[in-house]
Amino acid sequence: MKLDLANNLVNNLKENKFVQNFMKELSNYLENNITNDSSLLRHNQWNNLLAEDLTICNKKIIRKYKDEMLVERNNILQNYAKNTKDRGEMYYIYNISENERNAYNICICDKNKSNEIITKRKGELPAEANLGSVLRKQNGKFILDTEATKIVGEKINNMIKEKIEEQNRYLDSKRIEGHIYEVGEKYSQRILLFDLNNDYKGGRLGIEEIDFPKDLYEEAKEGDLFIYKEGTYQKYIQ
Repeated sequence: MKLDLANNLVNNLKENKFVQNFMKELSNYLENNITNDSSLLRHNQWNNLLAEDLTICNKKIIRKYKDEMLVERNNILQNYAKNTKDRGEMYYIYNISENERNAYNICICDKNKSNEIITKRKGELPAEANLGSVLRKQNGKFILDTEATKIVGEKINNMIKEKIEEQNRYLDSKRIEGHIYEVGEKYSQRILLFDLNNDYKGGRLGIEEIDFPKDLYEEAKEGDLFIYKEGTYQKYIQ
């Protein structure tokens, strides 16, 4: 009886030690790899910046920063194309065609042709080509530029991370303690608020809020008033 009790105690200690080590390793992994939402963005991960409800790493992107991301992505592509002209004309696969089956929309990265878009069926492109791929045209055929795809992908995703951090700071600056906000409209868990305490060029300053309390979001309607108090929005009682 005593021997069985001793064996059970040893086994429990071993199991506890295993659990402790597992939890420690899990904690270290989470700390090193999931410090914040933007750290989940892989270097060469392609992101559809044209998505209607743009969400990256579980973070909704407001219109202001979606537009900035699109402009900056275009700048990255044009600059890289300019500096690597000796490799051939550069193209970038930026989304799937909605008008043609099994086809991609591809932008020409030359600055003088930056507004030109072509659509190519997948069979006309290298087998390895995919969303986010950089292509070159040589001897009338498209080839995949693996090195450029990697470099451009990293540059674009580093830019996206920076824009997400900028957005966080921007929204924080618009949430002002004691200010009263009026609801303009809401959609896809986004809500347009007008700061009634802050006039801007003769009008109310608007904010596209993406971190509005879910319970209040459901009942909020146009014209409702909320006050930002103690770090959150609350129903404003006049």
